[in-house]
Order: sequence, then structure tokens, then C-alpha cells
Amino acid sequence: MASQWIRYDEIPSTASVLCTFYPSMEAIGQPVDVKSVPIENGDYSYEWFMSKITCLFCSDTSNSKQALDEIQKFYKQADPYLRFELENLLQSDWARRSALAHCKLFPDFDEAVESQDCLQIEHEHPDVASRCVSGSPDSFHFLIRQGIIRSCYYNSFGHSLVLLAFKKNAIETVKSMISTISPIDLLAPASVAEEWDGSSILQLAATDSVVFWMCWDKVDQIPLDLGEILQEREIRKICRFASMNLASRMYQRGIDLSDVVDKDSSLWLEIILYHADAALLFDWLFTNNCQPPQDFLLCHPDPDSTLDWLLANSFPLPYPGHGQDFLRKFAIRGGRLDAAHWLSFDRVAT
Repeated sequence: MASQWIRYDEIPSTASVLCTFYPSMEAIGQPVDVKSVPIENGDYSYEWFMSKITCLFCSDTSNSKQALDEIQKFYKQADPYLRFELENLLQSDWARRSALAHCKLFPDFDEAVESQDCLQIEHEHPDVASRCVSGSPDSFHFLIRQGIIRSCYYNSFGHSLVLLAFKKNAIETVKSMISTISPIDLLAPASVAEEWDGSSILQLAATDSVVFWMCWDKVDQIPLDLGEILQEREIRKICRFASMNLASRMYQRGIDLSDVVDKDSSLWLEIILYHADAALLFDWLFTNNCQPPQDFLLCHPDPDSTLDWLLANSFPLPYPGHGQDFLRKFAIRGGRLDAAHWLSFDRVAT
């Protein structure tokens, strides 16, 4: 019967709502009753709650946000039975369709593309969901949990809700949203706005190791060619946190980290700076014919461990052109080399 409810301004009275929308109440022998729930500033009836639902979907973002705050308070202090009935309403198709229609949201990328002619000129907050993404995480998660909005939605500016969270660096919110988004949606552009560069949600995720892992675990399940889904700029960022396991999984799907590192030897130093233990990734790069730069030892903050790794892989040290001048600089820079290290280094150099 919920499918008959399309317009929020046609919501009937409390008694009508409880009788028609929740026939289960009479079925289980419960009397239809307008309950009062004590919250801050007095007692408010279910009828009051319905008026706030109406306001939630109004065009005034400030009023919508205020209504959402009051609904949350009402919901938190409702008794278990009434809360269950309220969830039925909040999680109904009617509530979701009302949010899409009156907040001018689009359910996915394809719908946003088809509606590009209807996009609004950007201002601060086009709808209550966009306002809550970064400003009120608790309220945003409430909207998501109740199913009133979904993580894959795009707003009337053409931006995905995930993009809004990334732009505000609301990483915890991003993680929560990623967990509910389909793999295909992760590969879609994060915005259809003309000024956007076309980056996908997966590409945005390259800035955070945990978020990227969450995305990759989903995307890796898609039976598609993934070789072109990431650009060099994202792969450079991924090198900062990629493990040997991730590098191998990406390589199997056509994304070669070693090719990018081989083109830019400075990434070796970045790997050192950002990894707690880079030796395994060094091994993977070396196995894929990617060798460290000639000044690797001079740039490394811990030359002892680097020397061990180079010697273990039979690198010729020093590289051609360094000679005795390189040995002196390395001795000064390293400082902590013990006799065994120095003898090994001198032997290989000689």
C-alpha cells in the first residue's frame, strides 16, 4: 500500500496513517493509538512526527535539517514498539521516492547523466543530504541507515554524495558509504558537472590506503578488464601504501605499479618514507625488472637496512660513476655502518 503514497503533502492524518500504512497493528491485535513520546521541551505526538516528515522533504534546506534533528530526537526516545513502526515509515519506498523527488537527488550516475539539463547552479547546500555529509555525520548516517537516501546518490549539482565526503576529508563517512556501494558504482565518475575531471570514486580512493583497499576488494570481483581504470597520478599515490599482495593483485588485473616506478625513480624514496617495512615491495619491484636509482643509498634515511637489501640481491655497489667519492659520502651519511658492513661494501665495490 506504500506504493500509493507519492506526494509528501498528501500524507493523511495520524489515525489514517496507522490504519492503512501499518495494517500489521490490527493484525496482531494492537489498538490503533496516537502515542506521545517525551523528548526535550515537552511531549510530542505521532501527528507531530508526521508534520516533521513533511518538513524533511521541503525545499528549504535549513528547515529540512531542523526537522531531521527533531526526528532523530523523537526516534531515539521512542519506545521499542513505536520505533519499529516509525522505521517502517522511514524505510518505505514512499520516503525514499519523496527524498529523490523533493530533494532533487538522482539514484545513480546514469540518471544524473540523463538529467544534466536539469542540474542546478551550485551554491552551498542544495539538499539536506548534501548538507549533512560533512556537517552532520550522525544525521547523514541516520538517513543512510533508514534507507531514505543511498550512498550511490548524486545531488542536483551533479556531484555524488561520496565526492562531497571526499572533498571535506570526511574519511569515516566515506568508509561507511563505500561499504554499501556496488563495484560498478565505484568505477563511475564521481560527478557529472562540467567542471569535474571525470575521476571515478575508485580514483579518489587512491588518497587513502584503507578506503582504497575497501574499493579494490569490491572492484577485483568484476570480470572486466581493469587495465585502464587508474591513471598514472593515482598509481603514484598507491605506491605510497601498496603492499606486495596488493601490487600482485593489481598486476594480475592489468595494472603494473612497477612500470610507473621504473619511469620515476623518485618513487623509491617515497615508498621508503611511507612504508613501515618496504623490503617486500622492493622484492616485488625487483622481480618485475624495476631497479632502484643510483643514489638510492644516499637518499635512504636508513642506509644500513638498504645496504643489506642491495647486497642480498647482488647489486653492484657502488653504481658506475660514484667511485671513492661516493664511498666517502656514504660513510659520512651512513655513519652507523659496522665493520662487517663496511668490509662487505668495500669488497663488492672493489
